[in-house]
Amino acid sequence: MTKKIILSISLVLLIVSNIKGQENKNQISINADNIIPALFTSNSDAFNLIYRRGIKSDRHLRVGLKYFYEEDNEFNLGLKTGLDKRFKVSKKWSFYYGMDFNLIHNESFSSERKYLELALSPFFRVEFSISDTFSISTEPGLYFKIMPIKDNDNSPIDNSKSIFSSSLSNIGLINFNISF
Repeated sequence: MTKKIILSISLVLLIVSNIKGQENKNQISINADNIIPALFTSNSDAFNLIYRRGIKSDRHLRVGLKYFYEEDNEFNLGLKTGLDKRFKVSKKWSFYYGMDFNLIHNESFSSERKYLELALSPFFRVEFSISDTFSISTEPGLYFKIMPIKDNDNSPIDNSKSIFSSSLSNIGLINFNISF
């Protein structure tokens, strides 16, 4: 179902993006793993859909959505906001750096625990333009998160706690981008 929705959005954006005569200030990025899972893989920190809006010629505001649902097991919903800045362009390549703030709700049905992740993610973006409308990109970076865990089961032991962690993020993650 999710893949059908993403495919439908992609087709609508493809049609809209072929309208000429305007500068492309908007971009939708779709995680390649959602389109062709046999060829691409992503980790659990990856966001499925990202919208970028140009606010200056070299700066973009970003909003991302992460979703995952597995019946009787797990539900994840996340939102990220951020800013990126282009620092180099050469022919078909563009290079950016930026920072995202992530807020992710995780719920484990089997362990009856809820997690809320708060994270800062500085990143480096590399984008290859196939045309004025289509490009592919990757955004490796760092991930600093704090995760308060709330234990909701009825056991006498309360396993609620808080965890701080950091890691590399989105290594090898590929996004397909549509600009309009």
